[in-house]
Amino acid sequence: MRRAKIVCTLGPASDDRATIRELADAGMAVARLNASHGTHEDRAALIERVHEVDAAIDNPLSVMLDLQGPEVRTAPLDDPIHLETDSTVRFVEGDAATPEEIGLSYALGAVDPDDRILLDDGRIEARVTAVDGDVVTARVVSGGELGSRKGVNVPGVDLDLDVVTERDRRDIEVAVERGADFVAASFVRDAADVLAVTDAIENAGGDIPVVAKVERAGAVDNVDEIVAASYGVMVARGDLGVECPLEDVPMVQKRIIGTAQDAGVPVITATEMLDSMVSARRPTRAEASDVANAVLDGTDAVMLSGETAIGDHPVRVVETMDRIVREVEGSAEYDETTEGRVPAAAEESQTEALARAARYLARDLGAAAIVAVSESGYTARATAKFRPSVPVVATTPRDRVRRQLALSWGVDSQYAAYRDDIEGMIDAAVDAAIDAGAAESGDTVVVLTGMMTELEGTNTTNTLKVHVASETVATGRNVVNGRVAGPVFRCPDGDLSNAPEGAIVVLPATFDGQFAGDTGRIGGIVDARPGMTSYAAVIARERGVPMVSGAPLPDEVADGTTVTVNADRGVVYEGDVTPREHQR
Repeated sequence: MRRAKIVCTLGPASDDRATIRELADAGMAVARLNASHGTHEDRAALIERVHEVDAAIDNPLSVMLDLQGPEVRTAPLDDPIHLETDSTVRFVEGDAATPEEIGLSYALGAVDPDDRILLDDGRIEARVTAVDGDVVTARVVSGGELGSRKGVNVPGVDLDLDVVTERDRRDIEVAVERGADFVAASFVRDAADVLAVTDAIENAGGDIPVVAKVERAGAVDNVDEIVAASYGVMVARGDLGVECPLEDVPMVQKRIIGTAQDAGVPVITATEMLDSMVSARRPTRAEASDVANAVLDGTDAVMLSGETAIGDHPVRVVETMDRIVREVEGSAEYDETTEGRVPAAAEESQTEALARAARYLARDLGAAAIVAVSESGYTARATAKFRPSVPVVATTPRDRVRRQLALSWGVDSQYAAYRDDIEGMIDAAVDAAIDAGAAESGDTVVVLTGMMTELEGTNTTNTLKVHVASETVATGRNVVNGRVAGPVFRCPDGDLSNAPEGAIVVLPATFDGQFAGDTGRIGGIVDARPGMTSYAAVIARERGVPMVSGAPLPDEVADGTTVTVNADRGVVYEGDVTPREHQR
């Protein structure tokens, strides 16, 4: 199972249902809709399309609506214009579009002389020479071709724009009406901006988690509070590379990822990860290394933008990303990194303390998986925080939570309906792990349960349990330790002459004799009578044979059926559940 998830931006090259399905089959876990392009109606229809694909596939597929935010863009142009180096240009609010005067979506009156104005991801740079109200005059330091509606950055200047625009409010209404799983907030500066987006969602009647995009220099300074206020964060390296010195971006990326992981908050690494594949069939070596380093940093997800939105080979790009991530995650270097950087559990968080313990318990027991039974998704996200070396299978009775967990590192989220009791929920969760291929019957799994509010009589069910993925057919008292599997051989009269090698000898409550024949054939003993001093118990101790007493085996377990005697726990399981090796 791939741990790091893949986020794909949908666009003209990928927004039909057939391609969305292909992207999902190739490894897409989250579909991103960029609200800077298209209409509200387009996005409403696209959310429905993604949900239709989610309903048709086994793995969850979620939708993230990425708000445009208070983005400053140049005016629409029919044809590009050329800005000459050392020329003078005026920036005004409006639709002007000449080399002498450029219209913007917002006025830049907050700038001061000598501030930089960067156009089109910094490809064109101008220096402010004069400010007259909202009219800004600047000298072009580095010229070039300027196309329609290109982004504008003013590093270090707070333009005091509302973080939620009227256009954003309509997109939030679409997200609420159509059931988007995440809303990405653009150009946030601090926790207050994140909360403003959350308030707008609530005012629209929704409850959608917010992913905060860190793309301003000021946001980097406030990253701790932004992470604390958000469901998730995105390292939006495109604008970061314009707002901050380019040489700072790699370490900023590492710091944001580390901060998010320490807080147990999903983090996405975005922008130009495989950018050459917009047109090329193969990425550059540098791009492959960029993806690998983000995975080694511990990112929850890696994101594709133009590569899948407008690229020539959107599905091939996802397949390539998938291969790179899997190769990294299968390396000794990745194991060393994840094992060496395990965050501390948050103070006074019982769930995180149990999740951290589950990580090490699964490793030390050689468990096949950690199974997280979670109503809200919090238990599963807490487990992902500690980056266990085994798959995390999360089960939830809420379909929205199932989709939202598609963003969290290492979590395979599955739907499981409510059961009448917590044991029923655990059994359903373990069955889901088997169905998902994360465990097989007989495997040991570590089970974490979160709070299940709809279970009658349940208060808090934050528990940690070691569980064997098999049905229990009898329970009793330990007589001789050990675990052994073998065929059932009922022996009412003690005659072992027909017993197969390694037989699990089953004695009825009426047995009061001695064994006749070769006791070396006995693999284990299940005695219906309670007690530690019977003849069978003496033989078991002499031979070192695992034995359980006071455990009548049901008649429906036929002779010859394979069972496992786990005498350490006083349990008899259906099938062979003896320990075995597991591959990561």
